Formats: sequence, structure tokens, C-alpha cells
Amino acid sequence: MRLRRHLLLATSCLALAACQGLGGSPDGAARTYASVSGSHLDDGSGRIDTFRVTGIDGHPVGRGDDPMKTFGVDAVNRIDADRQVHVEFEGLARYRNPAKTLFWDPHRVEGRVDFVPVAQGRYVVRGEIGPEGSTVWLEDDASHEVIVRKFVAAPSTSASAPERNL
Repeated sequence: MRLRRHLLLATSCLALAACQGLGGSPDGAARTYASVSGSHLDDGSGRIDTFRVTGIDGHPVGRGDDPMKTFGVDAVNRIDADRQVHVEFEGLARYRNPAKTLFWDPHRVEGRVDFVPVAQGRYVVRGEIGPEGSTVWLEDDASHEVIVRKFVAAPSTSASAPERNL
């Protein structure tokens, strides 16, 4: 009798735990989502300015084995809507020539924001990269409104920073 009670209790706990892992909202309502993506600028000079999401709610995003595969790729990530979300992002320059990428300053800038996305909203990481200072921000794709603020990195002091036409 005791064994049967323990088995019933264990089975009930497992069933309850499995239901919790399905990802539905606690009140049974359907979840709503938004999206956040990166962007890039490739002007054909051999340099790609890449703006990408690097983390969502403390979880790394887009950090595969070969980081060069993510440059110039605008990955789209789904995020929960109607609740506060923490998004981390960066902007940097990369060059088609591996030697330039290895030795020249990428003018890297990082940002992070906490905000409440709207359902079906689309948010994009944008920025400007350059030796005079780099800026990155998250914006609403439809209205181009900056979410929270822009993040600015100090101007580069590197003498080896290339101009765009090299």
C-alpha cells in the first residue's frame, strides 16, 4: 500500500513537472512575441559594419564556433512581448581581408537595454562605426524610434585604423 502511494505521488510530480516545461503562460493565455534582429552596412569597400544581438535575458545569442560567420548576417531572434526583456548588443567593423580584421581596430561598441516590447513588434540593432567614435542603439523598425538610448564608444586612438576606402 505504501509503495503504491509513493508511486502515485512520484507519477503525479513527474506529470506536473512535465506540464510546467511546456512553456505556456501561467494563466493559460496564449503568449505573444516580438522580434529583435541585427543589421549591417556593406558599402563594397571591403569593410562590413555589423550590429548584432549578443544576449537576451542573460543568455548568449549568436556566439557560434566561428564568429566570422555571423558578420554581415542579420539574425532574427524571437522575444516575449508585454514583459520586460534585457537585450545586449554590439557594433563593430570587420574586413573581408583577414589581415585587416586581425590587426586593425574594429571600433567596437556595446549596449544593453531593458524594455517591454509590444506584440508583433520588430526591433533592430543599428549604429555608426568609425575612428571618431562608434555608436550603437536598438530601435523600433517601424517608427525608427530609439529604444532607451544610444551607446557611444570613445574615439579610437589607434594609428592603424583604416579609412573606409582602403
